[in-house]
Amino acid sequence: MIRPIVPTARALVRPRVGQVGLMRFASSSSRPQPQFQPHVGSFSQENVMKWAMTLGIWGAAAGGAVALFMQKVPIFQRDVLDKVPFVGAFFKDETPDSDKPF
Repeated sequence: MIRPIVPTARALVRPRVGQVGLMRFASSSSRPQPQFQPHVGSFSQENVMKWAMTLGIWGAAAGGAVALFMQKVPIFQRDVLDKVPFVGAFFKDETPDSDKPF
């Protein structure tokens, strides 16, 4: 009985005699060396700069929403809105005391 020639796993990995000269490895000096990237946790400077504009837009929108929903609250008017240059004059109460119900 004739047995077929089946290459073993070792024969598949081992280079043949004619292929040894074709595979040359690069020297260690030509490879780029890894550089240290400063980070805090998983936040590096590159990741923070990538998200800065988006977070700024969302922050401004959130601040506008708070100002819109809190504009009728007297404490918020006194502490925040009166100190904004162009908005403060809009919230000045010039109604005489006789016209106020309370």
